[in-house]
Amino acid sequence: METRCERRGQLEIGIVDHEGRIFAAFGSSVQGHNVTGYTRQRNGQIALTRWDGSTMLACRSEIVREYHDGSITLMFRLTHGRFLVGYALGDDGMLFRGELLTECDEDRACHEALELADYWSRIDAEDEADPWHGEPDESDCPVG
Repeated sequence: METRCERRGQLEIGIVDHEGRIFAAFGSSVQGHNVTGYTRQRNGQIALTRWDGSTMLACRSEIVREYHDGSITLMFRLTHGRFLVGYALGDDGMLFRGELLTECDEDRACHEALELADYWSRIDAEDEADPWHGEPDESDCPVG
């Protein structure tokens, strides 16, 4: 198995070559105020990384809320009244989806973080309940 990462501006694509078959998926990205990355425990803090493990953001982080399934609401404190807030499926090696907030205080940042967590947890629950969104998957196809 061989893996590699390709960058296209602020978008990253992770590529896996396994037994002659190639699989690709979006990795980390920054599109406007929307940020996607992966959590990584480093020096007692949670950092954001790219698909290949390189650092995307390492600053003061705070877990706003932990959930029974291991998912977390995160807040990263940036300079000049800016925060990166969002939701991750766990605190190490898991997908983070968030948003950059500007000109706000900590209370608003916490509120927005919890709102995003609620949104993404609903999306994840829907995906888990119906991963193919009503489309047939390979198990629905008879083998001849």
